[in-house]
Amino acid sequence: MFKKLRQEKRQRRALAESIDRRVEALTQRFEADALHRREPGVQRNAPRELVVSLTSFSKRIHDVYLTIESLLQQSHAPDRIVLWLSAEEFGEDDIPAILRRQCERGLEIEFVEKDLGPYTKFFYALQKYPEALLLTVDDDILYPQDMVDQLYRAHLKAPEQIHCTRGHRIRLDEKGELLPYKQWWRRNDDRDSSLMIFPTGVGGVLYFPGCFDDDIANVEAFQRLAPNADDVWLKAMSLKKGTVCTMLEGRGVWMQRFPVIAGSQEVSLKRRNKRKRSGNDEQIQAVFETYDLMPVLRAVAANEPGL
Repeated sequence: MFKKLRQEKRQRRALAESIDRRVEALTQRFEADALHRREPGVQRNAPRELVVSLTSFSKRIHDVYLTIESLLQQSHAPDRIVLWLSAEEFGEDDIPAILRRQCERGLEIEFVEKDLGPYTKFFYALQKYPEALLLTVDDDILYPQDMVDQLYRAHLKAPEQIHCTRGHRIRLDEKGELLPYKQWWRRNDDRDSSLMIFPTGVGGVLYFPGCFDDDIANVEAFQRLAPNADDVWLKAMSLKKGTVCTMLEGRGVWMQRFPVIAGSQEVSLKRRNKRKRSGNDEQIQAVFETYDLMPVLRAVAANEPGL
């Protein structure tokens, strides 16, 4: 038993070291490319515009160019890559020169009056591009070159579903109540389609026009019920609409394909949320109960036994 534990520990250490080397190599490459590349990273998509949307804040503004560079080098280029920044926090003079250089290749920077935290990346995009396909991403991930292509291909096959590369399957207990979030099944290997799939934005989520309930833009509600949990709000609004979510089949080890920028997790909205014990669970409960979503989940669970 101890031999097996030591072996597993060595394997985890080897994987962590491999990921660290990959992050370092990608960081060096993307930094050089951001400084010297001139090719555009956007293109026209027909018949519907494809917009990649993200937000950032002051603690990450000098590193977000790495994420953006990974987006500018996608094998399937989107129509737009939009970085939404709070005018309360940034002005034109606060934008790093390397980001301004990326604007010459297709990056768009939009300043918004009200800082909505993690909601900024989808709220304003929905207002400005209501008929576009919206692909939300995080600001601390180095995205694989085929991320947009894989999600877009999945959309073409099933245009009335939300598509994600990483997510969880919502689980209920024997009484039909929500199990704690940490007990939901994490899914990033097998393809899975269901109303029970809970997309997590870190890997990129592709939304189509009309996939949300009309209450999606209710600022007062989401700031009150789930101020730091945009994934929870987005799932609730798609569930209320009856929109199925599909998770793509995994390709390789998740953390190797979607590595985190070194040091970025030291300042994270996600961590801030987890510091408060069961913060995710409280926000999930608040949103799902307010919108009476538990009967929907129970009905789905009854028809998907063993999952």
